[in-house]
Amino acid sequence: MDISLKHEDYKVLKANKENSVEECIEAELSLPEYMPEILRIIKTTAKPEITSCKLVGERVTVDGVCEIRIVYTAEDGCIYCFSQTRQFTRHCENPSFTDAIDVNADLDVSYVNCRATGTKRVEIRTGILIKFNVFFAELQDVVSVENDCKIEQKCLSVKGLCLGCKKTRAFSMSDTVTLSVPSAFIVSQDAKAIVSEIRKINNKIMLKGEVIVTVCYVNSDDKALTEHVSHSIPLNQILEIEDLEEHFTGNVFVKVTSLDVLVKSEQNIFATAFDLSLGLEADVTMWDEKEYSVICDAYCIDSAITLEKKPYVFYESLSLLKDVCIFDNSFTVAGEGIESILDTFAEVNNVKTVYSNGELTVSGSLCVSLVVRDATNSLSNINKIFDFTYKYKESLNAKNISCEPRVNVLNVKCLVKNTNTIDVRAELDIAGTILGKIYADAVVGLSLSEKAANTSKMPVTIYFSEVENESLWEIARKYNTTVSAIAEENGLSGDTTENVRILFIPSA
Repeated sequence: MDISLKHEDYKVLKANKENSVEECIEAELSLPEYMPEILRIIKTTAKPEITSCKLVGERVTVDGVCEIRIVYTAEDGCIYCFSQTRQFTRHCENPSFTDAIDVNADLDVSYVNCRATGTKRVEIRTGILIKFNVFFAELQDVVSVENDCKIEQKCLSVKGLCLGCKKTRAFSMSDTVTLSVPSAFIVSQDAKAIVSEIRKINNKIMLKGEVIVTVCYVNSDDKALTEHVSHSIPLNQILEIEDLEEHFTGNVFVKVTSLDVLVKSEQNIFATAFDLSLGLEADVTMWDEKEYSVICDAYCIDSAITLEKKPYVFYESLSLLKDVCIFDNSFTVAGEGIESILDTFAEVNNVKTVYSNGELTVSGSLCVSLVVRDATNSLSNINKIFDFTYKYKESLNAKNISCEPRVNVLNVKCLVKNTNTIDVRAELDIAGTILGKIYADAVVGLSLSEKAANTSKMPVTIYFSEVENESLWEIARKYNTTVSAIAEENGLSGDTTENVRILFIPSA
């Protein structure tokens, strides 16, 4: 006898983030004639940026550029900076990539080594770790029985999030900021995107927010001093996403993939403004919430039945994580004491999530880098790594969760508390989607055999339960009857034997 089955796809997002390659960049910087000789190198940085990430067939190719910058001091005690850029291209191949629905990449600087080979020449070697993130849509076949066939089913009702769409969209922005104090050299630059509103209309997503650009530069009138400018650019972007529907739920993460700060000079003497050019990337993940009835077990009261099962995972919507964590700490500095802080930069690494007893905790490392001037008028670079912990304020009612939050440093301020103590205060933007995970051994195939089921010929069987609250399903399955028949015969209202130890099992 054939069993008529209805099939329904449950689409799950799977990520392959284990593909990574390291790009080694070597550069020899020669200072121009108009710049003074190097007395001491204070800081060397490598800032890699992605210009494109493309998937063609089974190959993912990343094109990028890396800016290498040195900050040094000369005999006059002033601050000087010089930078050059190097282009790079790397790829990763895998036959499974042909089935990917989306791809993007992350960049991390592994190391930066600097060696002065002369008073105006520097050799720099840096390693860039390129992480290829490849995404797939995995289909889970959810089946249900359409005809009766006297098949008893044990089902799990799931309000699952089926993947609606997953796309990465690149776009650009530009603006100009006028400087109150002219610039001689750029020491550091950074940009962060903050999304405040997400709206869905037809096949479009409308994003609103801001991009905050911060630049530290050397004062052109007094090169022993640095100035800071923080500029906000309104973010109003429309993204066209195919297969998007207005009832979808989800999140959009925007990151700055590139930042170019071009100097606008007045009569080629000093910089009066910066032209800002930014490349951004929107990571869109949208879900379609549907109700599923998953068969976990089944049997037939007339015939023997064979079940095919597969382990499935379903995701349910719990909450959107969007909060700002305030980090406060301090540290001591050995030496002559700090007179002033010229530049501050911070980034977050090693983000992890732990879920225990209904509480979600996000932790990671806050890496702070400072350029300081001490009491002897000497410049130096200080690096300090802090551990931070954030606890989600709401209790989560789920056994298992999935959450990969994005943590960005919105703002960091360092103040000299006394000559040897520095206070650090940072605002960390924490955003992510919290999903509950439901595991099930789902029945994906049922077939009946000609062999009759092992049924009792007795109209009623007396059963002695040896444990409390024994499952009626297990008893009914054993005696090829129904749960409702056992419950009705013994006056039970639930799915267990409750406190009843002697049961009457009717035949089906």
